[in-house]
Amino acid sequence: MMSSLTKKELASWRVFIETSLAMIDIIDVELQTGCGLSLRWYDVLVHLEDATDGLRMNDLAGRILASKSGLTRVIDNMDKAGLVRRERPEDDRRTVLVFITPDGLATLRSARECHHATIQEHFAEQLDNDQLAALKNALEHIREHVRALRPGRISS
Repeated sequence: MMSSLTKKELASWRVFIETSLAMIDIIDVELQTGCGLSLRWYDVLVHLEDATDGLRMNDLAGRILASKSGLTRVIDNMDKAGLVRRERPEDDRRTVLVFITPDGLATLRSARECHHATIQEHFAEQLDNDQLAALKNALEHIREHVRALRPGRISS
């Protein structure tokens, strides 16, 4: 099947994907260097921060940015590090709930400064207000289209 994409469309896609992947790599390295925390661990902690009743592993898997594969191992390691804890509810022993610990919350708050500084330096400072608004509008339109299509992820 022959692609009907124009050179301009392909060039735009390439810039978007290269920039997105580079930013993820940069944020991961700077979080690890500055805070000793991977982007994957940071993402898990962000999702647990406001979940006062914990999150089921399946729900957490559907929310994280990274793929679901290896999440159990990630949670095992975060549990050993004291950042999260797991519980099995008495009324449903098949379910595993994951909670952020006080150490996890403190780690997240510390890492958030590093995360925001990286976004500021490598993203926000590279664009003026008009560019930021245009990019946000364009990406929101695409996000609405793809959000419901992303396999195994929440769509709200």
